Amino acid sequence: MRIDRDVEVAMRDGTVLRCDVWRADDGRPRPAVLIRTPYDRAGTNNDFLRPMDCVARDYACVVQDTRGRAGSGGEWTVLMPDQEGRDTHDSVEWIAGQPWCDGNVVMAGASYLGIVQLLGAAERPPHLRAIAPAMTGSAELDREYGGGATRLNEVVTWLAFMALDWLERERAAGRPADPAARHALWRLAADPTAALHATPPGKLPQFDIPGFPVDAGAMLAAGTPGIAESFRYAEIAVPALSVTGWFDNFCGQTIESFRRLRESGGGGAPARSAHRLIVGPWAHDGRLAYCQGEVSFTAEADPSVIGLAAQHIAFFDEHVRGAGTPTPAVRYFLMGADEWRTADAWPPPGTVRRTWYLDSGGHANTADGDGVLTPAPPVPPDDGGPDDHYDYDPADPVPTRGGRVVNLGRLVPGPLDRSHLERRADILCYTSPPLDADLDVVGPVQMWLYAASSATDTDFAARLVDVCPDGRALPVAEGIQRARHRAHPDGGGEGTGLPLVPGETAEFLIRLGHTAWRFPRGHRLRVEVTSSDFPAYDRNMNTGDPVGADGAADARGIVAHQTVRHTAEWPSRLEFGALESGDAS
Repeated sequence: MRIDRDVEVAMRDGTVLRCDVWRADDGRPRPAVLIRTPYDRAGTNNDFLRPMDCVARDYACVVQDTRGRAGSGGEWTVLMPDQEGRDTHDSVEWIAGQPWCDGNVVMAGASYLGIVQLLGAAERPPHLRAIAPAMTGSAELDREYGGGATRLNEVVTWLAFMALDWLERERAAGRPADPAARHALWRLAADPTAALHATPPGKLPQFDIPGFPVDAGAMLAAGTPGIAESFRYAEIAVPALSVTGWFDNFCGQTIESFRRLRESGGGGAPARSAHRLIVGPWAHDGRLAYCQGEVSFTAEADPSVIGLAAQHIAFFDEHVRGAGTPTPAVRYFLMGADEWRTADAWPPPGTVRRTWYLDSGGHANTADGDGVLTPAPPVPPDDGGPDDHYDYDPADPVPTRGGRVVNLGRLVPGPLDRSHLERRADILCYTSPPLDADLDVVGPVQMWLYAASSATDTDFAARLVDVCPDGRALPVAEGIQRARHRAHPDGGGEGTGLPLVPGETAEFLIRLGHTAWRFPRGHRLRVEVTSSDFPAYDRNMNTGDPVGADGAADARGIVAHQTVRHTAEWPSRLEFGALESGDAS
């Protein structure tokens, strides 16, 4: 094997990007895997697919720094999807013309590395044969699955690390920054706690660096920004292997991209049927650990045990060499049963949609309250108990604990016990009786919530929790919806700038994302309803003003008095898919 370092690749505008080429040193041309990264090609080493995996399985591998990052020329900014698409196209075609490549190119990588694949595939480079985008999202899908709230911790910490790399490039170019600026950014990236509590959000002096190409305040005020606004699914004609994890912050987005490719991707029905999906019990990390939060999902979920790299290569072989056995459309890990399942589609055929309703005697506050989760709908005249009430104070938000978060700053993803948080009066808890049989919740989970607020804008958050016999409350799926961006009552689309009328009941569709979780016999289902999940998401200050406004009220926030209704007229409810144990292959 040989590694050619710092190989130069000229883009159509003359900008030179640099890459390392890993290949067998026997002179024989073979297919090539392209990995494009903004995080320095020298550090590419993850559990999806490594350069060594490619070479060992008779592929060359090209690892390239994207434009304006690490060793590549040009200017970088966070929002340049058209440029990334063009650069991907040009890189694919350059590789196909090299003597060590047989003209067939595929792509792999996660997060930003996956996003550039979807952008580049839509440009239809003639020699691209397949892609494997993992853990990807767009601004469009982020808004859908984030309810219009901003992933505050994620955006701030990620941007801090990117700014540190930008400062290093400036130093190498002879334009060193004040050492204090670098130190402040490092402190922010390592522990953003104090900065995240600053009000109004977005006014972070650490990003006030001369020449830095990103306006952090505008980025935060705009909501969670994707690298791309949306993906052009109809233009993507090559097969895609989508990979994500149940605790990946892009889980819902990745699954939705897979579904859209299957429904409306380019290339006709045969091409659409070639798309594949793999979902493990993993978080958004290159190290796909089978221990998440405080739960071990056993070595069955370890990527080396299931041969994740080999599954990538088998997918590529199918579409480059016409070799191997076709793989199942969907391979997913059923947590709790701790085993892999396969299906012909997502959600799996045979999944039955179920609806469980919220009810109480008007005191669902805390896990010790009287909130009930039941499959029996409210029926007039006995149409459910009194409304539930709580106060949401943005000065004292519900802290993030576990769930689908990036392991940056102080946040830890996965199932972490929330029972101590459920003693807060601003968390309503609705709990089922103990199950008399295993219940496999598989597929999308969503909450229809009927609520009123004293504010013209606020947030409502919901979480599905597995209550263990020992009292632990483990988060399974969660979502949030900003009132001004709530879905129209007829389900016709997302509203923008749609204020609440104080005291009037409104309908909220809260998407809790996708999961595959077994609730064992004797466990209970619980739904938490509250108005914050901080700092995973920014706090709604309840003023109705634009996010990041400088006014004193926005810096201070106001208390919102929240009302949750659960009657026949206003049937707040949880909807999910269920499989009987053993239904899936």
